[in-house]
Amino acid sequence: MNPMAGNAPVARKSPMERFLSRFTIIHGGEGLGALLLTVNVFVLLASYYVLKTVREPLILAEGSAELKAYAAAAQAALLFLVIPVYGWIASRMDRIRFISLSTLFFVMNLAGFFILVQAGFKVGFAFFIWLGIVNVFVVAQFWAFANDLYTEEAGKRLFPSIGMGSSLGAWLGSEAAG
Repeated sequence: MNPMAGNAPVARKSPMERFLSRFTIIHGGEGLGALLLTVNVFVLLASYYVLKTVREPLILAEGSAELKAYAAAAQAALLFLVIPVYGWIASRMDRIRFISLSTLFFVMNLAGFFILVQAGFKVGFAFFIWLGIVNVFVVAQFWAFANDLYTEEAGKRLFPSIGMGSSLGAWLGSEAAG
């Protein structure tokens, strides 16, 4: 193996990277990051599809198909208000800190919904809106972070395999919920 490609040193591939090379073109030193992103997006999408199967019957049990339509409209309207605030906060914080805090915020919201349901409150309408908004933010935040990590060339090579994590997560999440 040529230790130099142009002027940049070429890292040796680990056993994991040699295995991952069966699925994509991966350079030495890229394996762990690509695998972690793949697992991350897998967990995000699997979780969303499990929660989505909770959301649908919850809103229908507490209301009707008409209420679900109003919730979808409210979600779209609320996104117009929340996106600028989210962008404003994100532009003023360190990326890793922001991702950590927003993830913690969403997990705390989910715990709050659980507590409210256990206390007998009807949360279907709010949960429907919340989950739709969270899905938009979490997926966009993931891909923005992944985009910041890689050059355009590396992204073209690695994003398809990372994207497989999202496809598998969506499929297995919906299967698990079923």
